[in-house]
Amino acid sequence: MGASNLKAGKTPGQQQGRTTVGAGGRTAGLERQRLRQAAHLPERYAVRQVDGEQVLVCLEAPNLNVHIDPELSLSASVARKSPPGTIFLDGVAQCEPFMDHERKVYNLDHHEGCVRAFTMATCEQALIMHLKGLDLRGQQWHIFANEPDLDTILAIWILLNHLRLEERDGIQRRVLFALVRLEGVIDALGLEMKELAALPPELLRRLQRLIDFLRADEISLKKEGLWEDTDMLQYTVKVLHRLDQVLYKASHFTDYKGIEELACVQINQQRLAVAVKSDQGIYEIEPYLNKLYGGRLAVVFLKKGPGAYTVRKMDLFMPVELEAVYDKLNFIDPAVRCRTRTNKWGGSGEIGGSPRESGTRLNAQQIVEACKQVMNRPTVLAMTYRFLLVTALAAAMAVSAYEIGLTWNPARWFSIEATGRFWQMPVFGFGTTLLLLCGLGLIVAARGRTWQFGLAVPCGSSGIWLLPLALAAGAAGGVWAPADAFETLDGGGVVLLAAIMPLALEGLFRGLIHGLLAQSARIQRDDSPWFISWPALGSSILYTGMLAALTFTSLGYFRLPLNSFNLARVVTGSVVFAIVTAMVRERFQSLLPAVLVHAAAVAAGLGVNLFLAAIG
Repeated sequence: MGASNLKAGKTPGQQQGRTTVGAGGRTAGLERQRLRQAAHLPERYAVRQVDGEQVLVCLEAPNLNVHIDPELSLSASVARKSPPGTIFLDGVAQCEPFMDHERKVYNLDHHEGCVRAFTMATCEQALIMHLKGLDLRGQQWHIFANEPDLDTILAIWILLNHLRLEERDGIQRRVLFALVRLEGVIDALGLEMKELAALPPELLRRLQRLIDFLRADEISLKKEGLWEDTDMLQYTVKVLHRLDQVLYKASHFTDYKGIEELACVQINQQRLAVAVKSDQGIYEIEPYLNKLYGGRLAVVFLKKGPGAYTVRKMDLFMPVELEAVYDKLNFIDPAVRCRTRTNKWGGSGEIGGSPRESGTRLNAQQIVEACKQVMNRPTVLAMTYRFLLVTALAAAMAVSAYEIGLTWNPARWFSIEATGRFWQMPVFGFGTTLLLLCGLGLIVAARGRTWQFGLAVPCGSSGIWLLPLALAAGAAGGVWAPADAFETLDGGGVVLLAAIMPLALEGLFRGLIHGLLAQSARIQRDDSPWFISWPALGSSILYTGMLAALTFTSLGYFRLPLNSFNLARVVTGSVVFAIVTAMVRERFQSLLPAVLVHAAAVAAGLGVNLFLAAIG
């Protein structure tokens, strides 16, 4: 059934002919009265861009998004399988009214699958659902409508104002109930049956004038043939404001805080992380936030200005401390890049803020998503899956470089006379190809976030204490030093040992692999506690495996006898060297110190290996 047929059962007289005779002058007078009152009421409704879609929101119900699309029509099966937190209004779902409390999916309707004359209108269903205890707090809700007639808009108003409806002194409840009852009778049965509302004659006349006032624009637009071209969201906002003028007084908003939700994520079934905007401080709006979100807030990010946020831990029993949230934000924020001790996210375990000098360059959605990632620590299965992916990537690069090394012959490729120099040997081809592949991988993976992969200027100084241990581990067998490079030791050999292989191996393992693993794990920084991170350990395991393959297999890159002593020495040295070098890279927040340490360790390792080979 198309959108034009969704209002089946409503005659033209029911849709457009409900304005009473002589209502024009009374409606104009009522509008002037409401406009005077409107000057003292806050503007609580607005159209916002959410996930690329225009939605209607209320600043006092930031977890409710209203979608209005004249083309929207869903089958019964699709509607019933909708995500939790979905409410369909007045014709969107082509099925009978239903309430799925387990899935939290509801269809408020009186068109399909029911006897229309015996079924309440949508606005009455919404009011009864509220009075019976429908809890709209604590999670995201999406409300879908296709035509904003007064019945639908009243239902939207009731849902968006659910918190104030709970306060008996916060609204003119009798006026609302009578208005909903009258509109429900007219919408379902027609104007001629309005006496079934059983309202006193004077109240009935007043409410009819009120309905005329609320529908004035709808009637005008339909008469002029402009209804189909109307911006339905903006039109709904206007009518919702008019309902506020009818049902509220300025005194009802003495507690109004004017909070705008910028982003919200559900951390788990019990807790939320939100980013909001307000002119007031976090302590002033904290009780109001607890009221809006039903006490389910874990962390709040309050935007105070461009790039300036206050972070508040709302749940004191939350298992993750704010320090872990700060670390994640510092890792992903382009304005921080962990460059200094002062310009970063930080604070206490209960309250903190964004970088003071530059502000943050993250948007609200990125901030709350980062908080969610910290709260929902990756499972062992997820970490294993990511590790297997980076293992496959490292293996593919190593095998590709090896295959190219076997056929390495630049003299023939470029028609250059062979000189017998080292740069023509397979080992040089292997190292050069690995460096190029690693560089390509870093360009793709680190685009827009180079600092996360160590492509940054070194900072800090605490990592200097690791350098002697890294050199000792390298000398003990933790680095790959092909004998051909030492024996030939011309310009090509020196470049390979001092630059190409340190750059290739450090770029691959402490840059690309480490950076990919660090996307879901915490790492060190210059002023953090000392610990071995999962990215450091994971990249070290892969480095050790590759070094063992280069050293003991028949690749011919280094001729070292395979015995228990050499095996233990190489494995131990490579594990220690890889972990220490990864920690150097983390403490300095840069690959450069790791590359320099690697080059120095190659020289030490060459001497030790050749000495052992000579005496063996």
